[in-house]
Amino acid sequence: MKLGTYSTIDCPTKKKEEAYAWLQAEFESIGGIVRQVMNPHDFGMYPSFEIDYPEELEYVDLDEEFDNETDLEENQKLVEKKDKWIGKANDIETEYGEKFEAYL
Repeated sequence: MKLGTYSTIDCPTKKKEEAYAWLQAEFESIGGIVRQVMNPHDFGMYPSFEIDYPEELEYVDLDEEFDNETDLEENQKLVEKKDKWIGKANDIETEYGEKFEAYL
């Protein structure tokens, strides 16, 4: 089972399909991917939403160091892009919590 590269979000007990569709639309608008998975637990399986970065940002390392200036500059652009993406994703996750908190 692959865990989300950005986050794992609790799935509501009610309105699961509505929550999934909402998350998909919101993350798709910023290039993210949402998957619904079943997770094993001592008390049985439970659903969650796994959120992945856009493919181009998935392996960008915010702390990576480079020997040459060109690679450093290219990585810095991707780091800035990933930082902006994370800000948008955090806003989506906050809105999701507010919208579906009664069902979590």
